[in-house]
Amino acid sequence: MSALHALPTLLPSLESGLAPTVLSTQELLQREDIWRARTGSQQKLATQATGCAELDAQLPGQGWPIGRLSEVLLPQLGLGEIELLLPLLARRSQLGQTLVYVRPPCPPNIPALARAGVALDRVLLIVPASEREALWASEQILGCGSACSVLLWAEQADERALRRLALAAEGSRSLALVFRPIAQQAQVSPAALRIRIDRPLARAPLSVLKARGLPCSSAQPLRVRVS
Repeated sequence: MSALHALPTLLPSLESGLAPTVLSTQELLQREDIWRARTGSQQKLATQATGCAELDAQLPGQGWPIGRLSEVLLPQLGLGEIELLLPLLARRSQLGQTLVYVRPPCPPNIPALARAGVALDRVLLIVPASEREALWASEQILGCGSACSVLLWAEQADERALRRLALAAEGSRSLALVFRPIAQQAQVSPAALRIRIDRPLARAPLSVLKARGLPCSSAQPLRVRVS
């Protein structure tokens, strides 16, 4: 089964055997998924507050992007990265939105989720046999149209796989996050927000490497200390 089955039809003209529609430069620049450096900070980005005032104050839209892919880079998967997300995950689950763990390095910490207020009956754990299947499953969930929170751990995903995830998340009502090793930082990423966590957040600030509208990069990250 193709992983594209759950995605919107991106090229209907090709499926029908007709020539693809050619868009003018002006029409392309009107698309919401094309970011222009001069106006990037002025374009609206759907977000939800992280629950961390220090981080919200620095991010465009004051929160995690919704309907866009976000990426968190870590020195070791399972470093406690969920702690940063707990306030938002709790709020979304209490609204009936499913929290989906896809191939995490360890089982969800149920007591910690309960203490944070996460609705445990909305937690879904998916443990595919391979990372390829995990990417496929995440793509299907993001493309299904239901509002949810998808947390995917992926060590080897290439740019093409990430771009497919980004397309599946685009325009949805879902929170889409992929956790990856810091070793993948040099890889081109389609994520709207890219964050690096070098050490447990209680001991070191996180680094914002990419965010639409912010003058930051891997070479010149924006450092944010969260409490």
